[in-house]
Amino acid sequence: MALTICTRFTDEYQLFEELGKGAFSVVRRCVKISSGQEYAAKIINTKKLSARGLWLVLSSQGQISCEADPVLSHPSL
Repeated sequence: MALTICTRFTDEYQLFEELGKGAFSVVRRCVKISSGQEYAAKIINTKKLSARGLWLVLSSQGQISCEADPVLSHPSL
């Protein structure tokens, strides 16, 4: 079994300006601290979504698949 180490997003990435906003999320520019590589981070406000709503948002964007996925066993989903 592989050891998984959980870290906070902000331990590895620095967040910058808002790039876009929707009803349930905001997209912000971020930079990976270790490499300087730029990314866009979609931050979903899970308090505004039910577990099923969150699953539908993620699956519709191809961020999770309908097959068995360890992420789906997370208590927040």
